[in-house]
Amino acid sequence: MNFRQHRYPGFFVVIAQLCAAWPICLIVRAQTQSEHLVPPISDAFAHQAWSSENGLPQNSVHQIIQTRDGYIWVATEGGIARFNGVQFTVFNQENTPAFTSNDTCCVTEDRTGVLWIGTADGVLRYAGGEFRRYTIADGLPSSVVLSLAPAADGSMLVLTSMGLARYHNQKFTSLNISSSALGVGQDGHVWLATPAGTFSYNNEQIAALPLSSLPTEPIESLGSLKNGLVWLRTRTSLLVWNRGVVRTWHSGRELPGTRVQSFLEDSRGKLWVGTDQGLVQLSSSSNAHLEIQPLVGATSVLALFEDREHNLWVGTDTSGLHILRPQKFRTLPQLSSHTITAITQSFDGTVWLGTKDEGFFRDKDNNLRQFSTKDGLISDVILSLAADPDGSLWIGTPDGLDHLQGEKIKSYTSADGLPDDLIRSLYCDTDGSLWVGTRHGLAHWKDQHFILQSDDNNVLNGLIGAMLRSSSSDLWVATLNGLVRIHNGKSTLFTKTQGLSGDVITSLREDANHTLWVGTRENGLSRSVPDGFSAIRAQDIPHEIDSILDDGRGSLWLASRRGITRVLISELTACGKESVCNPHVASYGSSDGMSTEEMSSSGHPSAWKMTDGRLWFATRKGAVIADPSDILIDSTPPPVVIERFTVDDVESKTTEPEITISPRHVRYAFEYAALNFASPLRARYRYILEGFDKDWTSAGSRRNAYYTNLPPRRYRFRVQAANEDGIWNEAGAEVAFVIRPPFYRKPWFLGLAIILLAGVSFAIYKIRVRAIRSQFDAILAERTRIAREIHDTLAQDFVGVSTQLELTAHLLAQSQVLEARQQVDRTRHLVREGLADARRSIWDLRAASTQGTLPMRLTHLAEQSSTDHLKTDINIGGTYRNLAPSLENEVFRIAQEAFANVVRHAKAAHAMIDLRYHPNELTLTIADNGIGFDATDTTLPAKGHFGLQGMQERAKQIGGELSMKSSPESGTTVTLTVPLH
Repeated sequence: MNFRQHRYPGFFVVIAQLCAAWPICLIVRAQTQSEHLVPPISDAFAHQAWSSENGLPQNSVHQIIQTRDGYIWVATEGGIARFNGVQFTVFNQENTPAFTSNDTCCVTEDRTGVLWIGTADGVLRYAGGEFRRYTIADGLPSSVVLSLAPAADGSMLVLTSMGLARYHNQKFTSLNISSSALGVGQDGHVWLATPAGTFSYNNEQIAALPLSSLPTEPIESLGSLKNGLVWLRTRTSLLVWNRGVVRTWHSGRELPGTRVQSFLEDSRGKLWVGTDQGLVQLSSSSNAHLEIQPLVGATSVLALFEDREHNLWVGTDTSGLHILRPQKFRTLPQLSSHTITAITQSFDGTVWLGTKDEGFFRDKDNNLRQFSTKDGLISDVILSLAADPDGSLWIGTPDGLDHLQGEKIKSYTSADGLPDDLIRSLYCDTDGSLWVGTRHGLAHWKDQHFILQSDDNNVLNGLIGAMLRSSSSDLWVATLNGLVRIHNGKSTLFTKTQGLSGDVITSLREDANHTLWVGTRENGLSRSVPDGFSAIRAQDIPHEIDSILDDGRGSLWLASRRGITRVLISELTACGKESVCNPHVASYGSSDGMSTEEMSSSGHPSAWKMTDGRLWFATRKGAVIADPSDILIDSTPPPVVIERFTVDDVESKTTEPEITISPRHVRYAFEYAALNFASPLRARYRYILEGFDKDWTSAGSRRNAYYTNLPPRRYRFRVQAANEDGIWNEAGAEVAFVIRPPFYRKPWFLGLAIILLAGVSFAIYKIRVRAIRSQFDAILAERTRIAREIHDTLAQDFVGVSTQLELTAHLLAQSQVLEARQQVDRTRHLVREGLADARRSIWDLRAASTQGTLPMRLTHLAEQSSTDHLKTDINIGGTYRNLAPSLENEVFRIAQEAFANVVRHAKAAHAMIDLRYHPNELTLTIADNGIGFDATDTTLPAKGHFGLQGMQERAKQIGGELSMKSSPESGTTVTLTVPLH
């Protein structure tokens, strides 16, 4: 052994890499019937228990039932508990006011789905999520309840410490019957045990049960078996009547302990008896024998129950609640410590099992023998096995090929013609020859020598995996680079181009319909079609398939590193070339009796169908065995319930048709459960929130869903569940709710908002129009101001220049050159002043900032306007004070316009300016003795005379009042009064 490991220091690393590619070599051969090498697995159970440490309210369990919605209910001395397979929901005095006593003896469900609980202080009725308690005041003979039994007529019989009562038409009525026990017969009638005998009760009619040889002890329980036989249980015995013959089991003799406390017939006809010293299994046949169930132990068993999935529930006195789940797989204990690499079977029924480093085992007639290097093997590492039709065995190892004939072993290596010593796979062909797959090519052993095989693609020169001779006589060979078909000596390569899901082929299997199934590494499953191959893109199918078996019952069994998967061939075929399909997939693992979920992938073949129909799989902890005839698909969809719906961590009742939720909530959480007790942790879920989600969300085994910030509208949350066999409950469970919108999203508010928006828009429009109009008025006013400025500055300056030039021309005509030159200089000065005024007007400069005070500017105006023909005077009175520059500028422009009119039109000889500063007002008076004009004439602007209009506008702009007095031949007086604030 050590020599082999030293010789191949990296061998196991190489094997680990290579084995990942080919987990199985399928060896096709005729099979003959033989005896079962292993005992039946129908009596194997998996055990699980819950106590108060796991959520059970108390460890004394008196009764167990399953209600029609799928929940398991447990009656304990600490209240009742509802169980969903993972967690308990407890109802007792601590959280339910209706409970005045936690000591519950019994729980049952009537024909309408109402739950009844018997306690030491009355009976409770649970309906619609509400509890109601009944006591002596409601008609019970006593508040201490001993037993409950639903009658076929819809009534409920309640056995108390003081007698029997019947609940009917919403009231209790005492029955004058002295009963010690209640039971239910095969016809659904309630059976009564009394001191006078046993009776059947239905619709208030009592009929005697024809039983003889009744026990002297009080009867504590009674009922009928599925075959119609009657059974009774007393304190120390169990009795079964069969055609008048009574079979009795006594405690302390056939039964362990001193007290018989519970009894059950399961769906397989097995009889279970709970005693104060453990659980006993009987048989209802005449040759009944006793079998002790060791999983529960020597504990006092108070209650027994079988659920709809055929799990056995056990209620104990001190160790809580137990469940015994029927196992689908069994193991060989003597091989549990060995890593099995390859399995095959000879024609005579002998089973051969190769190991990782301890040779191989032969299981013949239930006698196990080991072969190793001590017996002549070339290596203890077994990579492949093949049973020859002549009864011999071929063994592939990393050091060569061994051939076992009888007890003699002969070895072959590359020196004998093999392409390589590492033998990866073996295949015994129908003609008696042997195909040998090695690390470096394929060899054919025929006529006592090896023939090397080759192909055009050189694929057959590499690592060879699984091999299979199909019904069409083609030899299929798995390689790292695709699947090779050898037909009449010609090879054809199939890869992903021809439809395969992957090129690294790991396993092959042909079904009864001659369809070739191909397993790949990391790319799932493919099947043959007329034009090549088609990849199966099915959910829950393993991506890495180590081996494939056809059970002959319409299912494929796929072994992978995460366990064993079973799927119907018809459903895989129906997938066709669909991009995604959802066949019903059953997954098996440790909870089904497997010693480990990690299957072996280091040898060929790593799975084998025996002659008795059982399937053997190689694992890293021995071999696991399944009997397809004993593993029925659970076609009943698991019940699914929505247990909690919370909004911002506040629970809402899920029993309401539609839940109304106020606005402004953020978090919405749903908790759901599939009431699947065979494999509760392997239940799979999918959910959708209609009104929000577009498609179903696959949740795996997760039991909750969360949403946040849902918009106001109506919603419906739906959840569906599948059991371990992939059967989905399409109806599922649902809860409807509506989220009310906030007030600002309600129709009336939206209407009001539209109206307000329209009003605001209209107001904005009006404001905008007003602003545009104001802007237009401002522009118009500015244009008017500019016009006035031009009129009052440039025009007046041009008038002055014109007057000076006329005077200059007059002086020149009289040859007064010196005076004319002076007049020209004055004219030049006026032009400069006019130019300055024009610039100031263009840049909107205020004259006050450059020309001093108003009195100074008026004095300058008077001097400028004075000529030989016109004498001007100026009078300034009152206390001077600074005024706003704009005000002084407007007053000056009015004076300037008035003097311009005097010079231009009045033909006056004398003019006067009078400026008076009063406490509250400013007065400006300009008067002349000219020819005057008609002050009432309104046609002056039309004639091009805008001076008076400009003066009026300026006066109005500064809040002043302008008045004029004039008439022909009497002169003109202009008076401006401006209030001062």
